[in-house]
Amino acid sequence: MAAVNMELAGQVASAAGLEPDDAALVRELMTVWREHRASNLEREDYYLGHVSVKDLGIAMPASLAKKINPRVDWPRKAVHALADRSIFNGYTCADERTSKALRAICESNQLERLYRKNLIGELKHCCGFWTVTDGGGYPVISAYPATAAAALWDDARKAIRAGLVVAESKKMPGDTERVPTVVHLLTDDSLVVLTRDGGSWAAEYREHSMGRCLMEPMAHGATLERPFGTSRISRSVMSITDDAIRQRARMEVAAEAATLPQTWLLGTYKKMLNDGNKYDASMGAVNEITKDPDGDKPTVWQSAQLQMAPLTEYLRQLACQMSAVTNVPVSFFGVSNDNPSSSDAIAASLEPLVIDAKNLNRDNGTALRNVAYMALAVANGTDFATERDAGHEINPRFLSPAYPSTVSLSDALLKQVQALPKLANSTVAYEMLDYTDEQIQRIESDAKKAQAGAAIASLFEPKEGENGGGAD
Repeated sequence: MAAVNMELAGQVASAAGLEPDDAALVRELMTVWREHRASNLEREDYYLGHVSVKDLGIAMPASLAKKINPRVDWPRKAVHALADRSIFNGYTCADERTSKALRAICESNQLERLYRKNLIGELKHCCGFWTVTDGGGYPVISAYPATAAAALWDDARKAIRAGLVVAESKKMPGDTERVPTVVHLLTDDSLVVLTRDGGSWAAEYREHSMGRCLMEPMAHGATLERPFGTSRISRSVMSITDDAIRQRARMEVAAEAATLPQTWLLGTYKKMLNDGNKYDASMGAVNEITKDPDGDKPTVWQSAQLQMAPLTEYLRQLACQMSAVTNVPVSFFGVSNDNPSSSDAIAASLEPLVIDAKNLNRDNGTALRNVAYMALAVANGTDFATERDAGHEINPRFLSPAYPSTVSLSDALLKQVQALPKLANSTVAYEMLDYTDEQIQRIESDAKKAQAGAAIASLFEPKEGENGGGAD
């Protein structure tokens, strides 16, 4: 989503028809958004690789650093390395009817793809937001990044008290940012649709019986002090990235100097070379310099060729620091070992990242479960508490973040089935083998078809003791 200039929506608090208490909420939410706007946009720049060289002014002039302008995508790699191990694969449910309803909701809202997009925003900025609204008796699930949303946290209820999202926006000619045209204010008892018409705003109230705010946060690394989490692109990540960009610039300068070492003529009678032929003289196959009027000849001195190894080693150290901060293997940042690693060594290097992914799935699973409860409440015309207490045992399902091989999964499942025979008749066995929800449904459907075909065929088989000479 492109950057949204919510400063232009400052007059939304004075929308026609907006209640005074809700207007105060809008102003408070706009203040929250402004306080975090700069840091969110800064992390967006690091994620996109739009950060220039922060030169120290020692090794190279600022003009040269600006001309080289190297890029380092390590923050993006830190985000995607974790996001790639958090793959949402629908819901599991004890009730068959509810399971079918959830499957239909996921398909109509493309929830698995939407989760991936919201996850990227969560890891970039610290938090992504879900909203569930009524689309004429059918739940509409939407996702918003922190750059286009704001929320107020209720510590007592451990939930959002009120939220503000940009539901629609458009880009004006000649402007790089999008301008909000529809803004949603979400509270415990209503959805306030704020629409822009020209230069003024109007409010429309849509009351709901959900019993809670229609907004759910999905926070990365949430703590008691930071309920909306922390960004994957931390200050340490940004600092190391600045060092790496600066080192890339030094390496470019050193590579140029190593390609063409400096040559000096000492003791010349007058200036022998002009600016136009310095390069030609240095690259010529045969060069000739005559003696001066006193019969002396100049001395030719060439500087030693620069070595790239120390520069490369420092960049490797920066990659190791980035690996330690993000728990991402150093090979992900372009640093490889001469000797290939064993499978056990690769698994050991990935273990911290896998642990982070499991914690992420556990936290995000709570948010997705609450989204499912709200979606079912809209579909069934009930409220959040009713669906939560119905006892359907709704749980989000994620594929294994360890990416185990099919052989190891099969061996482990075989041993568990031998110890727990009931497991063979459960769909949990399919989930342990990392089959997707679509594959599980196809397997179950094909099995039912095969059983039905076998039952029909058995009806036409002659029974024992009957002759096959005719039919009654």
